[in-house]
Amino acid sequence: MPESWSLLNPLAWLEAAVSGVLVAAHSLLAAAGLDPAGGPAWTAAVVVLVVVVRVALLPLVVRGLRAGHRAAAVAPQLRALQARYSRPGLTRDPGELAQLRAEQAALYREAGASPLAPLLPALLQVPVMIALARVLDGAARGHAVGLLTPALALQAGAATVLGAPLSGSLLGGGAGALLGGALVLVVAAATWATTRLQLTRGTDPAVLEGPVGQAQRATAWLLPLVMAATSAAVPLGLLVYWATSAVWSLGQQLAVLRWLPTPGSPAAAAREQRLAPRKRPVEHAEGDRPAR
Repeated sequence: MPESWSLLNPLAWLEAAVSGVLVAAHSLLAAAGLDPAGGPAWTAAVVVLVVVVRVALLPLVVRGLRAGHRAAAVAPQLRALQARYSRPGLTRDPGELAQLRAEQAALYREAGASPLAPLLPALLQVPVMIALARVLDGAARGHAVGLLTPALALQAGAATVLGAPLSGSLLGGGAGALLGGALVLVVAAATWATTRLQLTRGTDPAVLEGPVGQAQRATAWLLPLVMAATSAAVPLGLLVYWATSAVWSLGQQLAVLRWLPTPGSPAAAAREQRLAPRKRPVEHAEGDRPAR
């Protein structure tokens, strides 16, 4: 391990975990026949890292979905509460604002809902991506980071995909710009599709009314643009992580809409329609029993 590694440094532990997954995945892929010095082996190792992280976060995702469902159940009460405190054209009194927030918090607390729970899996990925960026930066300079030895760091730093080094970036020009541009398009398109599906299929239409709904609809366009803008200067290896994670999120969103949709959403109505034919024969069978 590098000399700067410290047991008291949380980021060092995270770097060790991230680099450990990369090294283990790289070893397995090399044993499976991929060139250990080639870009495909290291790219696939990053994809494996995404799978490991996202699978580990699935319990939190399910917990967040259930919290979101409970929040959706109290949404009509929240709208009624906000309408009660609404004063068109007038500035709300600070005391009324405090009372509104207190009553909103009480509603969430009674329902066992948390508006922040669905965001937790995404927030927990941020330190993982920071650690991965540091590992890739160390590899680009041939420095050991975490469990990445100097020899593996040199190997990873020199690995290329379609002629572009994984430690390079879109701004580096050449093959890196082409590969980076393609990955940015994947990130932006998958992010847009995921957000759009959540708004059009996974959200109660009543929630999208008014200024709040307009802001949420604008997010479907702004979020991909922000992701694309922030992708320009990051290492290509991290872009591989982002693109893979964005595609995973899209698939996860499709699965959620089919099997765990938010009550009151169009996806929930579609699920009820799918399940209706299965329920009817049972109901008819019970209704057709002869009276004794």
